[in-house]
This record gives sequence, C-alpha cells and structure tokens, in this order.
Amino acid sequence: MKYSGLSFEEVKKLQFQYGSNSLPQEKTISAIKIFFSQFTNPLIYLLLLAGFISLLLQKYLDIIFIFSVVILNSFFGFFQEYKAQQTLVALKRMIKPRARVLRDKKRQEINALGLVPGDIVFLAVGDKIPADGKILEAVSFFVNEAILTGESEAVAKEKKDEVSMGTIIVGGRAVMRVAKIGPETKIGKIAKTLKETSQPLTTLQQRFKKVTQTLIYISLFLSVLVFLVGFLTGKDFWEMVQMAAIILVAIIPEAMLIVITLILVVAMQKTLKKKALIRKLLAVETLGSVTTICTDKTGTLTEGKMKVSEADFIAHETSLLAMCLCNDLSDTAEISLWDYLENQEDFSPQETFDKYRRVSEIPFSSDYKFMATVNYYPTESEKDFLLSVKGAPEIVLAMSSLNKEEKKIVLEKIDEWAKSGLKVLGLASKKISSNDAKLIRVETISSLEWGGIVGLWDPPRKEVKEALLAAKKAGIKVKVITGDYRHTAEKIMEFLDMKVKKDEVLEGIELEKLNDKELRDRVLNTLLFARITPHQKLRIVSALQELGEIVAMTGDGVNDTPALKKSNIGIVVGEASEVAKETADLILLDSNFKTIISAVEEGRVVFENIKKVIFFMLSNSFAEVVLILASIILGWPMPLTIIQILWLHFLTDGPEDIVLGFEPKEKEVMLEGPKKIDYPILDRMAVSLIFVISLLSGLFSLWLFWYFGLLQGNMELGRTMALMSISFNSIFYIFSCRSFRKPFWLYENFWKNKWLFIAVLFSLTLQVSITYIPFTQKALNVIPLEWFHWGLLLASAAVIIFIIEAAKTKMQRYVKI
Repeated sequence: MKYSGLSFEEVKKLQFQYGSNSLPQEKTISAIKIFFSQFTNPLIYLLLLAGFISLLLQKYLDIIFIFSVVILNSFFGFFQEYKAQQTLVALKRMIKPRARVLRDKKRQEINALGLVPGDIVFLAVGDKIPADGKILEAVSFFVNEAILTGESEAVAKEKKDEVSMGTIIVGGRAVMRVAKIGPETKIGKIAKTLKETSQPLTTLQQRFKKVTQTLIYISLFLSVLVFLVGFLTGKDFWEMVQMAAIILVAIIPEAMLIVITLILVVAMQKTLKKKALIRKLLAVETLGSVTTICTDKTGTLTEGKMKVSEADFIAHETSLLAMCLCNDLSDTAEISLWDYLENQEDFSPQETFDKYRRVSEIPFSSDYKFMATVNYYPTESEKDFLLSVKGAPEIVLAMSSLNKEEKKIVLEKIDEWAKSGLKVLGLASKKISSNDAKLIRVETISSLEWGGIVGLWDPPRKEVKEALLAAKKAGIKVKVITGDYRHTAEKIMEFLDMKVKKDEVLEGIELEKLNDKELRDRVLNTLLFARITPHQKLRIVSALQELGEIVAMTGDGVNDTPALKKSNIGIVVGEASEVAKETADLILLDSNFKTIISAVEEGRVVFENIKKVIFFMLSNSFAEVVLILASIILGWPMPLTIIQILWLHFLTDGPEDIVLGFEPKEKEVMLEGPKKIDYPILDRMAVSLIFVISLLSGLFSLWLFWYFGLLQGNMELGRTMALMSISFNSIFYIFSCRSFRKPFWLYENFWKNKWLFIAVLFSLTLQVSITYIPFTQKALNVIPLEWFHWGLLLASAAVIIFIIEAAKTKMQRYVKI
C-alpha cells in the first residue's frame, strides 16, 4: 500500500490548530510551597521555641536575631531546593520521544511532540505508540495495553483497529494514521485528572533521613544532659531550657538533605556534558558502586558505522534480492546493505523494493536471529511469491538445502571472516506458492536456496581501549554480552587488548544447558558471552548479583527490558527503543563505552563529596556541644550566649557546606576498587576524625574563654574569643576536609575549587566585621579585638589543622578509606 503523508504546509496548519502532542504535565511543587515548607522543619520549631522563651524573658534583641536566623535559613534552604527541582525538571525534558513519519512522501524521524492528526506513523517493536490512531496495515502486530486496561497480556491488532497513545509494541510492525493527539487521547484525558505529586525519596535520601534521626536522638540526649547538669549546678531554669533547645538546633544540620540533593543534581548535569543522561537521581549514587559492567559490542565498543567489506555469493541475483527485500533500513547493518546495493551495476534497490511488493513478513527477533519476507514475484500471472531470509549465517544455513559437505565449506568461510572481526550475515531465498505464503511461520521455513554471505566491518572505537584500562585500574570487571558470532566478538576484543582465553567464552547454546548454580560457578570467570538471547541476559545479571556484584547492563531493545530492570544500573544507547529508555537509569547519547566509565567516575566523586560535606557539618556541630557541655561540667559560666550559638549555627551551615560538595575528583578515585552499595557514608576514619576535630576545637575555645574570661576577668572578651575560635577553626579546617588521603598542602586540586576560597573569604570577612559594627557588637555581645587576639586565633586554628593532618596520616595506616 502506498501513502503520501501530509505536506509541510498541511502540518504547519494542523500544528497551529491542534497544538503540541504533549500530555498535561505533572504539577511540580510551586516556589511558594517550597518556601513555606522550609518552616515545617522540626528544627525550625525549636528555634521558634527559643524565640518564645526569649519573649517571656523580655529579651527583645534575642527575638529579632532568632527570627532573622529563621528567615535567612529558610531563604537559604528555599534557594537550594528550588534550584534542584528546576534542574531535575530541565533534565526530564531532555528525554524526548521520537516518531517515524511519512511527510512530503519522505520517511523521516521527528520529535513525537510535533505529530498532528492525519500523520502517517511507522510502528515497530519496542516503540511506545505516540498518539491515538487507526491501523492502516499490520504484520504480526501485538500491543501491551496495560497502561490503560491493567491487563499484561499483549493484544493482537489488525488493519482498521484502533491503538492508543502510551501503549507498548511488543511484536511485529504496523503503519497507523494519527487520529487524536495530546490531551484529546485516552491517556491524555486520564492525565488531566492527575493531582500535584512530589518526588519520592531516593535510597540515598532515605539513608540520610535515618542518619538525621540518629542525630536527633543524640542531640536530644545531649540537650537533656546539658539542661540537667546546668540546672542542678545552680544555673537559671529558663536559661537552661533555652540553651537545651538551641543545642538541638546546633547539632542537627537540617540543610543536609537539601545540600546532598543539590550535589546529586549537579552531578547529573556534569554527566550530561559527558554525553550521559541520568534519568534517575538514585543512579548517581549507585554508579559509584558498580563492580561489573556488562556491555554490548556493536555501537558501544565499536563505532556502530558498518560497511560491507566482503561478499561471497553462490547465487548473485537472489542474494541481492534478499539484501533488498529483507530490509527495513532499521539499523546500521541494514543501511550498510542498502548502500552496498546502490553501488551495484544495473541494480536499483528502491525500484526493486517497490516492484517486489511485500505481502507478509517475520520481523527480526533476537530469539530466532533472522528476518523473513514474502513478496509478490513480478510475473504475468502474479501467482508466484518469493520468500527471502536474512540473518545469523549458521541459522540461515541450517534452513538451506545445501548438503552436509557444502555447509561445512560455508561454515569454514564464516569462521574465517568472523576471526577477522567481520559481522557475517547469511542470505537465502526460494519461490513459494500462495498457499505456502499464507502458512509462513518461523518453524516452517526450510529447504531454502542458499544465496551466500556478506561480511560487515564495524571498526572498534579508538578511545575504548583507554576506557577499558581505566575500568581495570578502578577494579571494575567488564564482560561483553553480544548476540553476534563468537569469533567476530573475539577479534574486536583483541583489537581492544581484551584477549579472551578459550575457557573465558560462553555461548548461548552452552549457557542454556547450565542450571543456575553451574552458571554462578562460571559467570565471574567468563569475559565473553556470545550468541546470547535477551532472557539469557537476565540470567547472567541475576547470577552476578547473587555473587554480590553491582551490575551495570547495556541494552537497546524491548526484549532487553527485564535485564535492564534487574540490573543495578540499566544503560541504553540513544537509538534504543522507547520502552528500553523508559526502563533505563542511564542513556548514552553517544553510545560510547567510554561514557559509561565517565559516569561511574562521577558517581564515585559524588560519594566522596557527600562524605566530605557531612563530615564537615558534624564536626562543626559537635565542637559547640563540647565547649558548652565542658563548661557546665566544670561549673563555669556559659562560654557562649544563646544568640552567639545561633550565629555560629547560621555561619557554619553557610556557603562552605555547598561548595565543599563540588570538589573536583582526586586522581586516586579511579585507582581504588568500588565501594559496596551498603558502605557507610562515614567510615571509622571519618567518625574518628569528627571526634578529634570536635574535641580539639571545643577544648581550644574553652581554654581561650578561661584565659581571657575567667583568669583575666573580662567575660565579654572571653566569650568573643570563644566564639571567634569556634568559627575560625571551622573556616580554616575546611581545607583539611577536602581530602582524607593526603595533607591539604599536597592536594592536587588545591586551587581548582575557586568557590571554596570565595566562601572562606566571605565567612572570614563576615566574622571579623561583626566585632567592629556597633549593631552586631550589641546583638551578639562581642567586642573589638586587637592584633594580638587575631594572631592568637589564627595560631590556634593552625595548631588544630596540624593535629588533624597528623591524625589523618596516622589513621590512614590502620583504616581503609
């Protein structure tokens, strides 16, 4: 059947009339709701409680300051959360569905948002139907309509049947005419009823939620302890109630989840620049833990640009016919066959394709590895039909009429070509009657007239060799899983310096005979899986996971979906089916293996930066607790006022938290093995260092308070020095938090994070300024300091940094990072 499709002018008018073929978007949380949600934090309630107590005590300056902290903190949280949400929305919009249409009598691929009623659309396995429409022709066409009906069984569709937007094609192919688009489709009308939804917490966010809950329990205990010790030693009841509430606020870094979400979102942006689109926030975290990458060969390890380099035909004319008629121009292999035909003398592939009208077909499947078409044979009576078959050479050869000896000769030629790295396709055909044409099935094809073989060369990517070496150094195992011929894959792997031994290869036929235990025994030592079917991919992933591996799996077809879902990281190429893209965690926009390694690297950097941020936040929080609790136990006056503690809380949860999360990678990050998925964010070394830093910073500040406040009798100076000591220590020891592997002066990225220096300079300027501005002097109960005092503060910060670096060096000998 011939179609002309809509003209460019018709499309333009219809798009103006009907608009975009897009569904009503899920409503995101509005900016106003994000802002007011900042006030629903339990820790904000505690700040407000402290303000209420200040009101009872008629400390009006305290009230102004407390509410200022609440508002500034809320604005800060709003900015981070709103930016994260907007970035996520922008990333989601980058995943654009495609549609193959006929316009101006030309077949072309467009953004599905541009479809209009009347468009002719070509549908194939793995596609999502892009609009509501009516089928014009169908071949073995099956659709999963579970999104509308809830029934998982595929439904057969024939000519004149209706199909709906969003349903999934699981078999065959079809041509449809678009009837309705966007909001007018069945799924569009359902989408109109959707209410505002929020993004569910990822595993990482849930983990940090548990960390926060643990910190709340610790802070509650310490707050009660501070209150009881203070009250029992004769301090004012209301003052201790207020102090206990402030201790709660000081310990818990309530911005932690928001900061970490922002780190993950920015990491998604970074990987996008490297041609990897991460669809799910959780994948950023998991990528850093990948231990095994199961990759396809074609287009990932190779360039995906095939060219016919060898041809061996017994029957030249029928071989050319099979290459032409058994061809939908659906992939690079079929396009390369078409290009080859166009260069043949006295042969026009387009004229031949039109002349031999197709009447039925068996679409290619990775299960049976061939495609077959039945075409009218152009004779006067038009009673003859031509059955053409193209596919895996050993499969097509087995269906041919060649004798055993002849098949042996052909198989030797296939092996010879495959060992040189060529992808080999077999061609065969025969004339059949109209009755046979009606009964054509996969299992009924036999006695074909052998046409010959063609060899296609797909060169390996030059950059993959370096990426494979990087993966090896990073402790990541790489396994090639392909539907291609064994010797072809072996040769390509040899080009990439992946020499495969005989016992490191497992073919699909052999794998099928193994039970699950036998497969587990072999899967770790196998580097190449050849002639593998999609359901075997699933078994391989399952076996690896049962052995404790964190698996990244590549795929592109609808049949790969189960394996992609099962893997820890599902990866598809940019040309993959829409269903595979929906399942995937990571889309390779350049289909390059090197991009996978870049994404894994980014995942590892994210893990380390999150660790640094939490480490820095908690070190700040507990230093204040050490200072206050020690002074209460010693029976001293409070070294910090409530307002000063709130100021520290605002200052230390400031810009440094964010900029520390964007440290560039350390060179060792890809020279160490992957960390397990349940590896704690704060390991023994980090926890030990938090203890050391908190204790040192708290005790140094306590000593300065004692010396200037108690020994010299100047309480204002003592409290000012204690406040400045805690803040100066925090501002400067952030440099020691940038690496757990080496001293900060040997850190190779010392000057690369310019925003860190800006944040440090800002905090330092702000902290010094408050001692000289009359308003802040009065509000914070601080006094101007002399050069001697500033020098002493810098010296104490330097001593703490020296001790921290010594502790890091000592702990590295005993604790694995």
